[in-house]
Amino acid sequence: MRTLLTSAVLTAALTGAAAAQSVDLVEKQGAWSIYADQANPKSICFIASQPLAVEPLGANRGPIFFYISAWPKEGVKTEPSIKVGYPVKPDAEMTVTVGTDTFKLFVKGERGFVQDPTEEQKLVESMKKGSNAFVRATSARGTATTDTYSLSGISAALDKLAATCSG
Repeated sequence: MRTLLTSAVLTAALTGAAAAQSVDLVEKQGAWSIYADQANPKSICFIASQPLAVEPLGANRGPIFFYISAWPKEGVKTEPSIKVGYPVKPDAEMTVTVGTDTFKLFVKGERGFVQDPTEEQKLVESMKKGSNAFVRATSARGTATTDTYSLSGISAALDKLAATCSG
């Protein structure tokens, strides 16, 4: 349920005009932007980044984002998810690689989520130590894609996320 709500909130926040009424940009840290809802206490906060590079160039894709969300009322502090901008091929694998660490994600439509909650924190810790994250997936049409995200500013963005969305 939280996964579906995450998808709806994050998509609205970053692609809809009405989103400015419900989620505000708090600040930017390097390649990452921090967003929070207007509720007090907060119900959702997240950091988001778009890729520095996408391969193949010219592929027909919608918006592409890497998110790390916090849901204070549910005790969730860092939940990574990725929107690749196309429906992923059924039964295809989506991965995130940071340095020598590779994490497998489960796919729902055009989004990827870390299946094992204990792996979520490992992915976040790898991202804090790395310089780039590589997201690989295959579209329903069979196009293999690789998106490269800068991890510049992610530690500061995560610190601000924690401070903004402490519950």
